[in-house]
Amino acid sequence: MKAKDVMVTDVPSISVRTSVADAVRMLKSNFGDESFMNAAPGLIVLNERGGLAGILTPLSIIIALLDGGHCQGSDEAYFASLCDKVKDLPISAVMEHQPISVTQDALVSDVVELFLTHRFQRVPVTDGKKVVGIIYRSRLLFAMTKSLENLEDVP
Repeated sequence: MKAKDVMVTDVPSISVRTSVADAVRMLKSNFGDESFMNAAPGLIVLNERGGLAGILTPLSIIIALLDGGHCQGSDEAYFASLCDKVKDLPISAVMEHQPISVTQDALVSDVVELFLTHRFQRVPVTDGKKVVGIIYRSRLLFAMTKSLENLEDVP
């Protein structure tokens, strides 16, 4: 089995120039979308030429909000002040750079190793510099356990 057999071609992506505020709105609108199989929200970040530039995850935005520090409050005003500092930043300032990707012909066993080694929730699939798909942990699990679907319950 290869990456192309388990990837999703409907890739949620944004430009490196998108603001943090717009990215959060997009993450929220995609959250729980069945086309992404309820995958953890995250976006593939594309450069000006449409190539893979990075990955934006909820954690990368949380880190930007806290600016490397610790959470010092818990009321709405505190969180609003954090948001004011980052809302207009381009995604390129907060995303995870140099993401690891795989080709469509990568073996699923190699993809599994990436997920295990790096604790990824998603891995982009590329053809040259163009992103053509994405593999989510849940899709990988379902592909690996397909034989369990046909097993009958045995007492």
